Formats: sequence, C-alpha cells, structure tokens
Amino acid sequence: MTDTSSGIPRPGARPEDHTDWVTLGRRLQAIQNSMIHCGEPHRYGDYYYAEALRRLLTDSRSGWIPTAEHLWLLDLHAQVNRRNLQEANRRAREARTRYATASAKIRAEVAGWLRRVANERTVPARYRREGVLLAADWLDPATPASPYPSPDTSSAPVSGAAPLPVSAVDAQLLLTLRDAGEREGRLAVGWWRQHAIEGRSHAEQTQTARAVLDGIDSSDETVLAALPHFDLASYDADRYQHHAPAGAPDWAQLPDVGQALVIDAVRSGFTDAVLDGVTAGCQALLDTGDGGRR
Repeated sequence: MTDTSSGIPRPGARPEDHTDWVTLGRRLQAIQNSMIHCGEPHRYGDYYYAEALRRLLTDSRSGWIPTAEHLWLLDLHAQVNRRNLQEANRRAREARTRYATASAKIRAEVAGWLRRVANERTVPARYRREGVLLAADWLDPATPASPYPSPDTSSAPVSGAAPLPVSAVDAQLLLTLRDAGEREGRLAVGWWRQHAIEGRSHAEQTQTARAVLDGIDSSDETVLAALPHFDLASYDADRYQHHAPAGAPDWAQLPDVGQALVIDAVRSGFTDAVLDGVTAGCQALLDTGDGGRR
C-alpha cells in the first residue's frame, strides 16, 4: 500500500505487482475460444476452466511455473547454498589455519626475544626474571624457556649413540643440576666478597654495599657486570658429568633441547645464588653497621 498524500510506501505494504493482468486475460480468452471452436473434446464446468488455466499458467510467458518445477528450483537453491556454505567453511578453516600459523610464529619470536633478554643483567631480580620466563612459556609453551644452545652450535652425539628423548631430562635431574649451580654461585659470592668488600675501610665497605644494592634494584649494567657471571662457554660434557648424579644420561646423548634445559638449570641456580648471596651480604653489612669488621 502507498500513502496517497506522500507516495511513501506504508510499513508492511506488499511489493508492487508488475503482472500484466490485461494481457493474461486476453490469453485466457484466446485459450478458451480455441478449446471451444477448434474441435477439441468438450469439457464442462470445473474441468473446462481448470484446463484453460493450466494452459495459461504453464506458458513460459505467464511468469508462473508448475509446483514440481518450483520444488525442483528450491532444492537446487538449497544444494547451491550448501555448497556455498561448505566453501565458506573451507575458506574460514584455511584462514584460521593461516592465522594460527602466523600467530604461533609471532608468539615464538616474542617468547624467544624474552628468553634472550631476560638474564641476570637485564632482570636481576629472581622473581621478576622467572615471571618474564613464565610469560614466554605462556606465549610459546612448545619451546623450553632457554635460548641455549642453538641447534647449529650444539655438540653432536657420539657415533653410534642415538639422542635420548627430552623426557630423559626429568625434573629431578634438573633440580640436582640447579643445586650444583647454586653451590658454585655461593662459592663465587665468597670470592667476590673478598675482592670487593673485605680489606677496605668501614666507609668504603658501606659505600660499596649501598651502591651494589642500589644497582641491583635499578638493574644498573655497570654494577651487574661487576658481579660473578655464569661462564656459559666453559660448560661442557666434563662439567655436566661433574654435576650430574649417578645414572644420568651422558651429555652427548642429550638432544639439543635437553642440553639447553641442563645449561639453563645450572645457570639459573648459579645466578640466583649470586644475586641472593650478594644482596644478603650487602644488606647485613649495612644493618650491622660494623663495616664487616670482626
């Protein structure tokens, strides 16, 4: 329906009918005349009008189609829609796969960068550093939280010895290696204290202790560089065998990832022991106020 005053269709109005009813009426009249005057068998009543309408409406010019053809078209459209839906779903799956692949690559790159930069110099606080590595594990849980050693620099297994699975590097072995690193770290703190603190005046000891604590809290590279460092380059099969408990797999049998876990465990224990020991020693020196004199 249309608002006669404005010409704007009213809400709910049916679409405009473009059927040429006059032409259809003329065709219907022609069909009826042909049925009467062309010697066809006579039909009467409903049968006569039904046949006339059938001939009119099945003509391709009428704009109508039979029910069977209409159902066939509906089924054809349904098949096309199903194929379109399947194609759309296929493209959506491919897009999700591409996104997941790109996302995993980006997460791995970000996690790798976090693992490379999170060390005792850049993040001296133990718990903050563990938080950074935990974030890296969340981003890329398939990769261990350690960049050492890289596959192109890791030692190859001895001839005839197949690499063991990563599961061979169990938690107990890593804990033992971390304890070994902590022992070396505590020894390194003793050497550092002898060279940096002891044998100096009370004022110099207090000044050094305060400067070291401030440097650790602020991640001052100069202060951190003066602390004992874990010597990554010197960690080899001999040191591993010295640290590893009885029954542990040989160094050459560990896969690259397993060697990285071992090095990270020893390095983490060493670094944490150094930072904790230096911090505790400097803080005790300031608290007692005796300058370390006994």
